[in-house]
Amino acid sequence: LLCVIAVRSCCCCNPLAGQVLPMTSPLISSSASRLLMRHYRLASVTATKKNYHRCTSNNAQNNNISLPEQHSLSNGTLRHKLRTGQPTLGVVTGFHNDTDHAETLGLLGYDFLWADAEHSTANASTVANLILAAERRGLPTLVRIGYGYQNVIGHSQKFLVAGAQGIILPQCESADDVHKIVDAVKFPPIGRRGLAGERWNAWGLSGQKNGGGDVTLADCVRTSNDNSIVGVVVESRRGIEALDEILSVEQIDFVFVAPTDLSADMGLHGQIRHPDVVDMVDKAGQTIRAAGVSSGMLALNGDDYVKYRQLGFQVMVGVAHTMFAEGARSLKSRAEDYESSGGE
Repeated sequence: LLCVIAVRSCCCCNPLAGQVLPMTSPLISSSASRLLMRHYRLASVTATKKNYHRCTSNNAQNNNISLPEQHSLSNGTLRHKLRTGQPTLGVVTGFHNDTDHAETLGLLGYDFLWADAEHSTANASTVANLILAAERRGLPTLVRIGYGYQNVIGHSQKFLVAGAQGIILPQCESADDVHKIVDAVKFPPIGRRGLAGERWNAWGLSGQKNGGGDVTLADCVRTSNDNSIVGVVVESRRGIEALDEILSVEQIDFVFVAPTDLSADMGLHGQIRHPDVVDMVDKAGQTIRAAGVSSGMLALNGDDYVKYRQLGFQVMVGVAHTMFAEGARSLKSRAEDYESSGGE
């Protein structure tokens, strides 16, 4: 009696899919059977890999989707936009256990993902999955770390190792705060970031090509210092009063003015559209831009985007949960209106 095994796999990626292969019989020894199985698995995996890469390459070409071969840190587009005051649009997300939405935002053409490790239960491991998904669609990720960590460098390092292109520091209230985050993000001689083989430099593996030759670890460090991003969040009156000091740090790429915490600090909890809050946000933005630094602001909807862009803010950030809630609310409201009208 001949025992058989059916190969089950995607026929697009595995040329052996759907075939029934003879494997063993009672007359074949167990050691020979194991050897045959191992040989088959190696051949199958090799064939699958070759066909997978050919398949994804063809799909990318047919659908005009560019699949990045290098980490986003090798691309200075985002930092260039920030340093030259061009408009950028990102999304802050606390959905750290869902990677589909990160890929979707990349496919839709957003400039960056703001992974939130402050107002969420995210850690470096869960954020790493977000980064991998975003990177697949060419979407760089910035991580807002939690507030109050005594060792800013050590805390930030975990997210940089995971592949973040930059770090955003909340509750910034002094130049010393900015210097800490610069030390965490930048390598010597600019900062104090530790150097090792990590995702952003392909773990130091040889064979990376850049034009005419291999890319060295020293090349990777220079690229990282050129393209990594330092952002801070000002969200209190004390922080706004310290803006001149904060903006004196040359390596800062943008300052985000957070209206929600600012409203709480002003005794107007959650009233982010209160005239006094809007006025303070506007004045802060003017100070930031006068120093030649990009200013950031929250855009919970299209009207917010237009309003604050007209005021001069360049770094606009939507909120993933708000997008989801508004979409869900809109559908539910429309369904209820239809049903209550008797189907008209």
